[in-house]
Order: sequence, then structure tokens, then C-alpha cells
Amino acid sequence: MDHLSFFWVSPDRDKYLRSLETEFYKRAVETIRVNRLSLPPLPDAVLSIQRASKRSDTTMRDIANLLLDDPSLCGAVLKAANSALFAPRATGQCKDVQTAVSRLGVDRVLGIITAAAVYQLKSDATFSKACNALLKKSAQKSRELAAAMALVTQKVRNYCDEPLSVEPEKALIVGLLADIGLYSVIGEFQRFVNQGHYLKFDIAERVFFSLAGDCSRLVLKQWQFDRDFIEVAINNKLYTKPRPDITYLDIARMANHLLLFRNQDDAIEDHEVEITAPGAEALYELSNLDEKEFSRQLNQVMDASSI
Repeated sequence: MDHLSFFWVSPDRDKYLRSLETEFYKRAVETIRVNRLSLPPLPDAVLSIQRASKRSDTTMRDIANLLLDDPSLCGAVLKAANSALFAPRATGQCKDVQTAVSRLGVDRVLGIITAAAVYQLKSDATFSKACNALLKKSAQKSRELAAAMALVTQKVRNYCDEPLSVEPEKALIVGLLADIGLYSVIGEFQRFVNQGHYLKFDIAERVFFSLAGDCSRLVLKQWQFDRDFIEVAINNKLYTKPRPDITYLDIARMANHLLLFRNQDDAIEDHEVEITAPGAEALYELSNLDEKEFSRQLNQVMDASSI
């Protein structure tokens, strides 16, 4: 599966080829082409902060006041601000939202609350039973990939003599949002079915996986997330200028490889990843942890994500 977030999906070439011939696939491709894809519905607080973050006169207090409209998002931001992952150099407990926003910065706050809202959307979806189950699994596996990305980033940094441009906390958010397009393409399928059409779910599922990357690109662009997010979502390099030694796409591919290895997935035989010497050291260390210790470290990162 080309989409990194779907490391848990077994490829099925026959169903994939059959899915390309369906009316639903053709309609979905056209919807993406003309940019008519429906965005996932986000809470008002997230949308307000998205808009406010683009204004030059917005202050930390403004962002904090908007956050107060949604207690669950406030809780997510406070938890992140008190975690070693998002605030490794912070001293003292952060107890109010404005301090949390100042500690994290607007971009991180926006990433955290968007990822939290998306996770909730997937977990509480109101589509068909099969679609809801798929989205719930996607929510769980996105957390796993995101945590693995943050963990790999931490380990790579430990083996580097020079500062890196990749950060564990951003790697986590990039991973959490990588397959957001799955929600939108499932929404398109639900509308297709509601219009009286029929398509076997196992074939529709292949359409979802085929188009999720393109859908994610559109959603992330609309929400104005940067190229690092989009590269991971489509599993492809976009930068034409000189790039740093390790990018978030490299981190995602390493994390994907690590999870395939630890899950003893046969797909790893077809999965190649280019890595630097520090990347190789990091993967070697994480690959050789026993299951209990690896799960502990992964869960520690997941807990810090507040999602």
C-alpha cells in the first residue's frame, strides 16, 4: 500500500484493479479534480483558531480565548503543554490556557487541536457500520504511526552531532493527520450510496485507499498545513530546493518500516527505505527492543499526544 498510514492494510491487486472500473471511483476522481471535495467537519473553535492564526494581529491571548469555547480542546492543549514531548525544556506545571498557548506556539496549538478533532471525528463517525469500523481502525493506526514517527525522530536526534530540522512533536502531528483524506472519500461514498447506487464494500474500500492520499492533499492544503504534512500524506517528495538530510517524509518511511518489521508483516519485503547513518542507528535500536519495552515507549509518546 503506497499510503504510509495504511501500513496495516494487506494489498489485494485484483480488488484494486476492479475498483478502478467502478462508477464510484470515476465520480470520486472527478470530485477531486475539480476541487469539490467536502472537508471534514471541524468544531467551531478549531475553525476560529484556523482563521485567527492567519491574521498578523492575532495574539496568544486571542487564541487562548477562542480555545476556552471548547473544554475538551483546552484539556488537550494543557496536557500537551505539560508533556516532555511538546515542552521538553519547560519548567513548572502549566495550569492556564494562555500560558499553554505561549509555551507551545500557535502552529503547534493548531496542529494539536486539529489532530484531536480529527481523531474524534473518526471515532464517532456516523456513516455505515462498515465505514465507521474502518475509520475507528484508521484512528487507532494513525496514532500508532504518529507515535512511531515521534519515537524515530527522538532516536535519530540522539545519534546526530548536528541539530536536525525535524522535531518529534511536529512528527507526531504530521502522522496523526496523514490520512485525513480517508474521512472525506468515505463521505463521498456515503453520498453515492444515498443516491441509490450500490457497490460491494470490499471494492469500495480499495477506492478509499487509492484516493485517500489525493484527498488528504486537498484537505491539508485547504487547512493551510505546510509541505511537510502533504509530502507524508501523499508519500512523495515535493521540494525542488535543497532539502535537509532528514525530512518528515523520511521519518514517516522509517516509522512505517519499523512497524512492518515489528508486526512481522510480509509487506516489508517490498518496502525499501533510504536512511542516513543516524537513521540506521535509530532503527537498529528500536528494532531490537523487546515487545514490552517498545510498547512502553510507544505508549509514552501516545499519552503525551493528548489524543
